[in-house]
Formats: sequence, structure tokens, C-alpha cells
Amino acid sequence: MKRKVFINRLTLGTGGAILIPTIPLLQACQYQPKIRTQISEADISLLDEIGETIIPTTASSPGAKATEIGKYMLLMYDDCMPYEEQIIFVNGLNDLDARAAKRYSSSFKDAESSQKLALLEELQSEAVAYNLELDGADEIPIHYFDLIKGLTLSGYFSSEIGMTQAREYLPLPGKFEACISYRRGDKPWAT
Repeated sequence: MKRKVFINRLTLGTGGAILIPTIPLLQACQYQPKIRTQISEADISLLDEIGETIIPTTASSPGAKATEIGKYMLLMYDDCMPYEEQIIFVNGLNDLDARAAKRYSSSFKDAESSQKLALLEELQSEAVAYNLELDGADEIPIHYFDLIKGLTLSGYFSSEIGMTQAREYLPLPGKFEACISYRRGDKPWAT
């Protein structure tokens, strides 16, 4: 009987000795959101995923990722965005990544499509409420989701894919037609 108790305790002790060192290793596997101070090329894949969630690939046209929307956003951030908006943009990406980490224990990039969409829909609702709350104020700082969404839309619809595949395309010079028939469901024209 004493031998059985000894072997049993030895087995439990050995198992505990093996498992205890792995606990910090398992905790280290949880996603820790990156704290950005500026946007860099390392963030292009995150920006691509955000853009693709806003304008996904459909049967009739490729999505925002196909236009390399992340590179476009980085270019606009570096070359065209005022410093105040750059800060809003960076803090917004940090917030988005932190929300994904808290809610899904992963980065936004690694979350499932339905999770990404749910998170962006929540941000859209927050942006609308924010704009309504500050309506009438002299200087309203832009909500970061409005900034991200605006960059996505302008980048996508000014790209070759957005101009020629997501819209009807008529290269110029062409003839002028003052009245063109339009049926419900037709794509808008790009010229």
C-alpha cells in the first residue's frame, strides 16, 4: 500500500513539475496589441484587412485588398495627412487592435471575417453617435473610423480596379450624351 501511494504521489509531482513551467508559455501565446507611435510598412497588412472588411471582394469586382489599399493609406498618412489627423489615425489603429485583442484574443488581422465586420460595424455606430453629439460645434475632430473609411473609399474608387471593375468605365475622349438611361441596380459611371 505504501508503495502505491509513493508511486501515485511521484507521478502527480512529476506531472506538476512538467506543467508548471508551461503556464507562462501558454500565457505568452495570448495576443498582445502593438502600441504604435506612427504608421509604417509593417502596418500595411492590417490596413489591407481593414480595407477588405469595408469593401470586400464580390463576384463582380475585387475588394480593397486587391488595390493594395494599405499602401495607399500609408502614402496618404505620410504625405498628405495633417499632424493632428495622423495622431487620430495612429491612436485609432491602436484602439482597434486593442479591442480585437480584448474581444477575440487575436489581432484584427487574424480574427474571423464575421468578427472583423462586427467590430467595424460597432465603430461605425460609434462614429455616427460621436458626430451627432458634436453636431454644431466649431471644430469637430474627426472620428478615427471616419478617417479610415474615407481613405478606404477614396483609395479604392480612385484605383484602376475601382474605376474599371466596380464602376462602369467609359474612357475619354468619348461622345457627350446628356441623358443616359439608368436602370435600378446598374453600377455608377466613372469617367
